[in-house]
Amino acid sequence: MFDPPSFSAIWVQQTLRPGLIISANALLAVGLTAVFRRDSPSMSNLQRALAFGALFGAGACVLGTLLFTTAGPNDIGRELTAFLIWALAIPLIVIGLVGWGIGYLRADSTRLGAALTVPPVLAVAYIGLSMAGIDLSPAGRLLLVVPTSGMALVVGHDLWTDSNTSEER
Repeated sequence: MFDPPSFSAIWVQQTLRPGLIISANALLAVGLTAVFRRDSPSMSNLQRALAFGALFGAGACVLGTLLFTTAGPNDIGRELTAFLIWALAIPLIVIGLVGWGIGYLRADSTRLGAALTVPPVLAVAYIGLSMAGIDLSPAGRLLLVVPTSGMALVVGHDLWTDSNTSEER
């Protein structure tokens, strides 16, 4: 069995990177779940259903990521299962987050609404442009990473400020 030296480039690629990716996905799902639990009583039924769909898709995406990153070099079955899970999860995430975010925008919570709506719209735009043959190179991938990171920061900030406000009461 190949055991690369700690902190070498191949160790980072095979050990550290998958762990960070899984952790980031799981923490984003936990943050969205916390927002859902906090705001669920004040949501409309449609917004609640879309939010639940987004959360279900996020959980499935974590599972798909876990399967894919732990698959061996010849483990085609596990990789195909991960792709199937992602194929089912991604539409749920995109539709759910956009609908959930629009509900916040209509309720005058623009920062949280924009944070939930913009990343999936940019991701769909990126995928559409890539499928149309437009090469966006590595800089174009920032359309996926930066807005999603911003969404995580806004969700965390919203939860943090709400937590501090409720403690002061």
